[in-house]
Amino acid sequence: MELFKMAKEAITMRSKLSDMDKKLKAKIIDVEYKDIKIQVNAKNEFLNLNIPEDLLKEKKEKIEKLILAAFEGAGKKAQALMAEEAKALMGKDGIKIPGLK
Repeated sequence: MELFKMAKEAITMRSKLSDMDKKLKAKIIDVEYKDIKIQVNAKNEFLNLNIPEDLLKEKKEKIEKLILAAFEGAGKKAQALMAEEAKALMGKDGIKIPGLK
């Protein structure tokens, strides 16, 4: 009978993880850094990049640094949202792995 309980808990956990995955994909984060706009979801998947025309007249090295900084900021925000969602999923007692106590 214990085996059935473990299987049921595993199925429940898989369902929760699937729901969390959907929520993370649906949460869209808009980040703007020095007029560079990046759109990313909470799964840290980059969706859109907008570089203003006037910035493209700058030196290549400057543009690259600004873009990297913008991506870094967007990634940090996505990771923070992902951590929040994972914390909510695990609850105050942490995650329960079937078969372990």
